[in-house]
Amino acid sequence: MKKKIVWMLVSVLMVLFLVIASCAPKEEEKKAEEEKAAVKVEKEAAEKVVKEEVVAPAPEVPKYGGTLNLVAASEYWDLLALGKGLPHMLAFNRLWDGDWAKGPAGGYGTNECRWDDMTNLFYLKTGFLAESWRFEVDSKAGTVTTIFKIRQGVHYAQTGTEAGRLVNGREVTADDVAYNLTLFNNDINTMNYRFFSYLIKGIEAKKTGPWEVSITHPISEHLSNIMRIVDNNLIFPPELYKKYGTDMSNWKNSVGTGPYIITDSVPSNMTTLERNPNYYFKDPVGPGKGNQLPYIEKVKVAVIPDLSTQQAALRTGAIDQLGGFTLTDKDTMLRQVPKLKVAQIGGGFISPAYMRVDRPPFDNIKVRRAMMMAINLDEINKSLYAGLGTYPTWPYYYTGAYKDLYLSLDDPACPDSVKELFTYNPEKAKQLLKEAGYPNGFKTQITLTSAYVDYYTIIQEYLKKVGVTMEFRIVVDYAALMGVAQQRDYEMIAPGVSPPATYPEQYQYTGTSYINGAILNDPYVNEMAQKARVLAVTDQRAAMKVTKELQPYLQDLALCLQTIRWPLYTLWWPWLKNYSGESNVGYFSMGLWVPYVWIDQGLKKSMGY
Repeated sequence: MKKKIVWMLVSVLMVLFLVIASCAPKEEEKKAEEEKAAVKVEKEAAEKVVKEEVVAPAPEVPKYGGTLNLVAASEYWDLLALGKGLPHMLAFNRLWDGDWAKGPAGGYGTNECRWDDMTNLFYLKTGFLAESWRFEVDSKAGTVTTIFKIRQGVHYAQTGTEAGRLVNGREVTADDVAYNLTLFNNDINTMNYRFFSYLIKGIEAKKTGPWEVSITHPISEHLSNIMRIVDNNLIFPPELYKKYGTDMSNWKNSVGTGPYIITDSVPSNMTTLERNPNYYFKDPVGPGKGNQLPYIEKVKVAVIPDLSTQQAALRTGAIDQLGGFTLTDKDTMLRQVPKLKVAQIGGGFISPAYMRVDRPPFDNIKVRRAMMMAINLDEINKSLYAGLGTYPTWPYYYTGAYKDLYLSLDDPACPDSVKELFTYNPEKAKQLLKEAGYPNGFKTQITLTSAYVDYYTIIQEYLKKVGVTMEFRIVVDYAALMGVAQQRDYEMIAPGVSPPATYPEQYQYTGTSYINGAILNDPYVNEMAQKARVLAVTDQRAAMKVTKELQPYLQDLALCLQTIRWPLYTLWWPWLKNYSGESNVGYFSMGLWVPYVWIDQGLKKSMGY
């Protein structure tokens, strides 16, 4: 009996031992797995920290100082002109201009546009000499009044010149602004008056409060007039014009409120500007938000007309930035200097050739459609622009800020009849000419400058294949071309193309302006254009949609021989910080990106420059 009990106890102990022995490895394995998992978590956390440090380094804080070297193809000193030269754009301010922070802004902007072209939309503007503005519509009178609240505490720069001593750094006033706006409407010495007197003559800006200036236009002309007057006008002290008159083209008489002061200029060589220590504008975004602008101490603008010499200056580091590169030139430059940064900014284009619809043979829509179908735009695009060009380009070419008004050929709203115009079909072209009464074709003449001859020689050959002989009438320069356009002395003409920024005025296809090269007077087009003009006073986005509604009808009329817009590129050295390739920060606002960028002088030195 005792043996039986002993064996039972031994059996129980053996089973218990086996159970314990079987559990021990599992607990050890579990513990090991837990330790392994903990190590993995710690490792992943460490890797995440390292990764985050690599991907998101601390933002670079802007630094003051250094010299920015830029280039201009020509000198342009006339303050009374429409477009202004780069030095003037840096030395003066308008009432409003493009809001740099609504573009890329060195990676800190809202990216509402790329500032890759002339953009003139109120919701993309910011106030400069005008702190704010508002529009008041008088439906009964059919007018709109723009009321500017002038920014207080802004002073003209102390330039050290005779003109600067005359102004003596005084504060900008509402009287100054009213004087400038009225001058540009009514003085024969201003190019604004010479080109657009039929729109703006007699319009006066009025001081309507201590810091308030108002200007009133008919609703139908309001936005186009505001664009001509405000966006073409750099504010300067009235006493300078009263003393120096048309000698305002002398750089020594340039006394403005901009971020830089013109300190020297050697004709056809170099203009030097230095930082305005009393500039009133602050950095709006990024690590430097709130800093007084500008950052760069000195700007030098070299006059270099030759394109290849400009590119050589960039390649050798003599200048810091250069735009206008074609695809081929851009690729060549990057092969030679791979450290350069690049952005596709803007585009180049050839003027469309308008056909007059008020006289034979172009009064017949079949003739105009035949002319378009006789041209192989796809072949031209591939051979000249590596297939990267875009069309349609008239009445508006594509740019992101104005995408709401653009009708592309793959848009569901684009009818087949419009697509047909851009499809090469010489046989259909011949058939249409026959139906229009020109079975053997006809002769015509195009008026253009020599700059467009090479391209239109290609078009000439295409038209010859369907029986149309197009002869060239070459005028000496653009001014002569405008004279021909204004006198309506042409059969066909290639006068240039208006940017999308002009969409509220829509003069490319309405009115009696020379910009309406086809001399179109169509009731439906006029009605829709007027609708867009009125709507644009309060809602420019909605106005663009109305303009797009018109496009299928307008394109179907085949008013001109459309051309191709090809991409252009801007290149810059990596020591130019806070720059994203911007060109015009607003309407004809070249160089307005300069106050926001800075030079990494240490990086530049380490790169051997």
